[in-house]
Amino acid sequence: MSPSGAQVILGTTNLSGSRLLGRKSAEDDAGRFRSAIEIGSVFNEAAVAGVDAVATLNQLEILTALKKTRQVFPDLQVYPIIPNVIGYVREATDYGLVGAARRRIGQMALLDLFQIGVRSALKAPRVLKRDFNTLMAILFEVELASFKSLEPPSVFLHPQITDLALSLGNRALFELYFKTMRTRFGAEPGLATNNLGWLLPKLQEWKLETPLVLTPFNPDGFLMKPSQPACEALLRSASCQVVADKVDATANPNQRTWNYLRSYGVRSALIEFWDDQSFGATIKQARKHLAG
Repeated sequence: MSPSGAQVILGTTNLSGSRLLGRKSAEDDAGRFRSAIEIGSVFNEAAVAGVDAVATLNQLEILTALKKTRQVFPDLQVYPIIPNVIGYVREATDYGLVGAARRRIGQMALLDLFQIGVRSALKAPRVLKRDFNTLMAILFEVELASFKSLEPPSVFLHPQITDLALSLGNRALFELYFKTMRTRFGAEPGLATNNLGWLLPKLQEWKLETPLVLTPFNPDGFLMKPSQPACEALLRSASCQVVADKVDATANPNQRTWNYLRSYGVRSALIEFWDDQSFGATIKQARKHLAG
């Protein structure tokens, strides 16, 4: 992702059966998007409308659909959000810990599995001690193996992990994540967070820089923490590129939305699929006003 370029990014929350609290979808998405073909139809429509990228968790049906869409639209970028915490919990609930691990291993290429196994073996003492940062490092490897063929230029740390590490003052995890993304995968390390007002000051205190932050930012102040004025004040002096999340959580974005983002120097936004009628028009409107 270019530090200065405008981008419209498609999120996959509604395509994965989840749903935001602020708004009801016009479709029964959990029932509709059960196959890669159905999900792929949304990706194709988004690409035709001009979406620049898709930001997604590691989910088999979504990645399968993305790989097929990329065959037709090779310029469509993919930004992983890792690790898929919710997915691991769901699979462990459905299949047990061993069953969930087998499912993940079964989705990996043998070469990737071998390489990760060799690197993980060197960390065995820390794994046995359940060292959190070591376990996260292994998860980074496992997750990004699924995205390798999509060549992601940027990767976002999942907000649950970002905010947990932030609350614990775990500077070392951020350092590990930044280094791993840059040196192992050649990708820009981004942070997804629901606590922008605490994250940016702490990164400044730690003298850590991230080029990208994905966070709720919208004219209604929806999920902007600790407050909308606090987040707005931080953005006026932030050195990172902010990708606005939840811009369409309560209603379809309009001219007021784009004017608000531009007034704070925000040129990138993540939107979700809500209904077929407004989807393409929203993408085109976002591209026009964010870049204009």
